[in-house]
Amino acid sequence: MNAADLSAAVATALADAGTTMMFGVPGGGNNLDLIGAAEAAGIRFVLAHAETPAAIMASVYGDITGTPAACVVTRGPGAMCTVNGVANALLERQPLVLITDVVSLVDADRIAHQRLDQSAVFAPLTKLTAVVGADDPSALVTHAARVAMSLPRGPVHLDFDPSSPSTQVPPVPSAAIADPEELHRLAEILKASSRPVVLVGVGARQVAGELRSFVAEASAPVLMTYRAQGLVPDSWPCVAVPLTGATTESPLLHDADLVVMLGVDTVEFIHGTWPYAAPVVALGEWAEENTYVSPVLQVVGDLGRLIDVLREHWPVTTWAPDAGEAHRHVELATMLAARPEHPDGVVPQDVVRSVRRAAPAGTVATVDAGAHMLPVMSLWTTEQVDEVLISSGLATMGFALPAAIAAGLARPDRRIVCFTGDGGLGMCIGELETVSRLGLPITVVVFNDARLSLIEIKAKPEGHGGANAVRYGDTDFATIARGYGLTGVRVETLAALNQAVATSFRDDGPTLIDIRVDPSSYADVVGSVRGARPSR
Repeated sequence: MNAADLSAAVATALADAGTTMMFGVPGGGNNLDLIGAAEAAGIRFVLAHAETPAAIMASVYGDITGTPAACVVTRGPGAMCTVNGVANALLERQPLVLITDVVSLVDADRIAHQRLDQSAVFAPLTKLTAVVGADDPSALVTHAARVAMSLPRGPVHLDFDPSSPSTQVPPVPSAAIADPEELHRLAEILKASSRPVVLVGVGARQVAGELRSFVAEASAPVLMTYRAQGLVPDSWPCVAVPLTGATTESPLLHDADLVVMLGVDTVEFIHGTWPYAAPVVALGEWAEENTYVSPVLQVVGDLGRLIDVLREHWPVTTWAPDAGEAHRHVELATMLAARPEHPDGVVPQDVVRSVRRAAPAGTVATVDAGAHMLPVMSLWTTEQVDEVLISSGLATMGFALPAAIAAGLARPDRRIVCFTGDGGLGMCIGELETVSRLGLPITVVVFNDARLSLIEIKAKPEGHGGANAVRYGDTDFATIARGYGLTGVRVETLAALNQAVATSFRDDGPTLIDIRVDPSSYADVVGSVRGARPSR
């Protein structure tokens, strides 16, 4: 099979599997044939500036739309530069079909240039790595898309080689069915409880309707991980602070006599120990194998059905109807109070509140890793799933801007806000041109303090390398943004920020607001959320 025929077969199979978007950075070899075939099959291609952002765009787009979005890159350096994006898809439980060019089997003996064992690189980072080649490529691509979409969702990798046979792969495993004896034991555990707390994680994203119906009647506090934000509206009185494994949620969990985990994947928790005495029951679509939490009962099965079982046997609780909201108000007051008396620049908490007040209903926020993440995730309220997007399992910097591009393409009727630090933006700054070229309604909000603030806070005094280890020179990101074709504004006061934010939301095009923030409150913010517990 020649490259054009294989490209057509792969593209058609992707389209039939539901793929509508392909992202990437083409190189020599067969990439352009595949991109052309994809566009002929009705799949839109988006050119990125670097491979890691392209992989993040694809996986976030797939996660929002529930489709197996694709990423295509060249062999060797192109493939290697996707590794962080692929790892992010794996630990965020997001679907991704990565297709890489490769030194062909027929040429492998004579070509050493850019020849790497790409399957060996991607094997520990993907749910499947295989060669799509001459024999029955459509079946393999169809299978790979199913693997990417099966729970837990994740990345798959295909080396594109017309000279090779396609890899033979096992069938997709069937979904687990809950054991009736385990359901009986669950009912008995629920019967003995009067103060249960509900924890919701990434594995509940597919059952938002069932979850809301249950929570509306449960009369118990609800805590959601970062990846579960919006599954239950923040405006509901049962909703407490975000769940991270930190100390901010500890008052509720210490007061509980039962912890019910729904789709909670401990990949999202900061490392430490689980200090709570209440028994834990874990219900989800896939087994949790880590020992971070040791549940007295783990039931794996259809989570919608398991929620029905909870509703049938849920006890009468003694919680106040607004126990979650009351706890949240106390914790947020503590965070808002963590501020310098005479700030030198805008206080980070004020940045978030300014944007939240001005943002239209339904605005989607993307959040980069860094110290600014904590006030954003605490103060950015959501009413629907995917109104806040963050790298929580991998917690990688350089996520927010490509994620904002994906969100803008997946939700063209929504305004997008990208919260990033100067360090994270520097890792993917070329994608500002992608935002401009696509004309996406994105407001990029840069917390600019010319340093790696969270790393500086976590540094041990005896091991700290000084300013050289965590400080950058001053960068004018507004000027850079204007060079890429965005509206760029630099602000140093809260009044100027409020005006810039309001103007941004009135405009149709993309804007970057470069804010000189005062980082002195970050240490107290980290303490208010994570206390003395170890932090990532």
